[in-house]
Amino acid sequence: MQTASPVLSDAGIEELAREHFGLHGKAEWLWGEKDSNHRLTLEDGRTVLVKVLNPGELPATTSMHSQALLHVARVDPGIPVQRIVPALNGAPDIRIPAPDGGTRAVRVVTFLAGQALSTARHSAAQRRNIGLMIARMQQALASFEHPSSAHKITWDMTHSPELRAVFGCFDDGDERALLADCLDLFEEQVLPRLSLLPAQVIHNDFNSENILIDPADMNRVSGIIDFGDMVHAPRAFDVAVAATYILDNESEPVDAVFDMFDGYAGVASLTRPEIESLYPCMLARLVMRLAIPSWRASLFPDQAERLLRKHGLVRRSLNRMRDFGQAAFTARCAAIFE
Repeated sequence: MQTASPVLSDAGIEELAREHFGLHGKAEWLWGEKDSNHRLTLEDGRTVLVKVLNPGELPATTSMHSQALLHVARVDPGIPVQRIVPALNGAPDIRIPAPDGGTRAVRVVTFLAGQALSTARHSAAQRRNIGLMIARMQQALASFEHPSSAHKITWDMTHSPELRAVFGCFDDGDERALLADCLDLFEEQVLPRLSLLPAQVIHNDFNSENILIDPADMNRVSGIIDFGDMVHAPRAFDVAVAATYILDNESEPVDAVFDMFDGYAGVASLTRPEIESLYPCMLARLVMRLAIPSWRASLFPDQAERLLRKHGLVRRSLNRMRDFGQAAFTARCAAIFE
């Protein structure tokens, strides 16, 4: 997260795709939080995504993400994930020279059709389908193992209390105090009970840009993308992460989150400790959504406008959750899952 990701030129991407993947097409740069992403439109009209990974990502981590995509496609082909386009040598990803003298990975995947959840029309049925798809993804990944799955990443909620170290990037003392209170709750109620929370490799980033909706049927999930924040962690974290993005739609009450939980519960259940962890986990994730972009904006000022574009929205979501209250929220969750 502290390493810049130099963007390759469109011409460079086109040459790379021809040389290593046998793909001929026209490249177009797409913004990414950590990587250099390019849409490649092939001569026959099909599109693929060429992802040049951040130079700071370890080869073993790249391998985990590639293998996870292959695993999900094999275990549950009905889950709409991007398919790996192998290199000419048959590998799911390759490495190219990096500007610092090292190397960085390249992965090519199919380009999924759909509209980002953030811009789609929302409905209760859609939210239930999102919850259902999260449960199916967890079931598919339950049998996935990789030596790098326990690696430490900034977006792993387990380490969220460490974000207090970057609270200096907030000028508002009241905001710093609010964020600290939320992390205190997570540290007091969740971390001591981690052993009671079933854990596995999770997607860990069901955000409103990574969930694609079918424009012809706004209730249908047409794609789940970006496995870049995968980690071995409690499955309840996965559910809580997704729930915070449901909150982003300010035209709907906090109750909309329970539609997603209903969908999840139709496929899988949560234990009592998991149910009780959802509220503090959601607060912790909302803190992460405020603190990590603010910290990165201080590191990369040229990206500040894009990184901080949702700060006000996330802060309002945090306030809405606190206004709803932990007891009422947990009671509603228990009514769904128990």
